[in-house]
Amino acid sequence: MADKTLQLVLVTPEKTLLDVPTQSLSFPLFDGQIGVLPSRAPMVGRLGFGELKIHTTSGESKYYIDGGFVQIKDNVVSLLTNDATPLDQLNKTALKAELEELSSGLTRTELEYETKSGRQARVRKMLSLAQ
Repeated sequence: MADKTLQLVLVTPEKTLLDVPTQSLSFPLFDGQIGVLPSRAPMVGRLGFGELKIHTTSGESKYYIDGGFVQIKDNVVSLLTNDATPLDQLNKTALKAELEELSSGLTRTELEYETKSGRQARVRKMLSLAQ
């Protein structure tokens, strides 16, 4: 009989945030969303930014994750991400202020524009998830 759980290991550069058994997960890849159930085939992928949903026997928890990599092997899902914040800890007021600041500034080079556009997209996503 196949194991009915996945082990989620959520790691940021600062620390391991979670190492918990889960029933299923969904999270963003750089080119779309993916859902993972127990006994999934092994894979390695590049993470995008957006919502990580974790389904456990005690309920659901949600995080904002920002890029990184995922490895799935032997019912262990390792998410290595730049940032992982529980959705209930996102500050709407601060995000709105940051978005206004980003919208008002001028860019002089293509690199500045790309950096600013990427940050705006991330802040917009965090703001939509916070609401």
